[in-house]
Amino acid sequence: MIQEATNILKPWRRSRQGTLGLHGNFIRLAFLKFLAYRLRYYTGVLTYTIYVAGFYFLYRALFASSTDGGNLIGGLTLDEMITYVAISWIGRSFYFNNIARELSGQIRDGEIAMQLIKPYNLQTVMMFEVVGESIFRLLLFTLPIMIVVVPLFGIQGPPDPTLYGWSFLSFSLALVIYTQFNFLLGCVAFYTKNIQGVLRAKMVAMDFLTGVLVPFTFFPEWFQTVVSWLPFQGISYIPVTIYLGKRPGAELFAGLAVQLAWSVILYALARLVWNRAVKQITVQGG
Repeated sequence: MIQEATNILKPWRRSRQGTLGLHGNFIRLAFLKFLAYRLRYYTGVLTYTIYVAGFYFLYRALFASSTDGGNLIGGLTLDEMITYVAISWIGRSFYFNNIARELSGQIRDGEIAMQLIKPYNLQTVMMFEVVGESIFRLLLFTLPIMIVVVPLFGIQGPPDPTLYGWSFLSFSLALVIYTQFNFLLGCVAFYTKNIQGVLRAKMVAMDFLTGVLVPFTFFPEWFQTVVSWLPFQGISYIPVTIYLGKRPGAELFAGLAVQLAWSVILYALARLVWNRAVKQITVQGG
């Protein structure tokens, strides 16, 4: 009888295999969810092509009007600059996600209450859902963009073929950084309830601070120094400069180390904020 009581009171724990299966299902379900809306991503190929085309003609005009003959601006040639812009937007199509908006919406509408009673950690689950989304984006969004943009604008390959693999690894770390920053931003909704204004500001600021719009080498040294201490360079600037071969030897691994460090720091910080925020949650609606 004592043994039976002990078995009854023993706390339930999911096995490692069960945990892997659970997270694998979240990846699969996220992929299928976005697959249902694939048409809007096909139109997104046209949108991203227009973005790249705009910068293509802008930088061609900028280099043509340069007083030194337009050979080198910000440490980049015209061909490198066009490649920089294209790879930046191609990478963005892979790592972009709306976790902050989704989490803040759940908090605002009261759906977060149902998430909190489920036997999993929402931060981890949303990360795996993003993995499923990014796989979908890679296959049905990023690759089609590459097929259109690369030959259309004459995008260069990296100087060393091995940089393809290092660039993909770097963009994968960028996905983690971007996702954890978004989750951290979404947690702000626990305190403010509505973060729509913050999200709009983030959309504008992120493309600028990550180096998607303008390479950091275009800015003064003090700005580059400030940015080097922030996580945003790990989202786009580091992966693209790796692709261009601008981080030879030890600099390449130093860049990856910076990305890895920020991935861990942001994950831990987001987990800390999440654990504190859920203790004082108030649900509206539902």
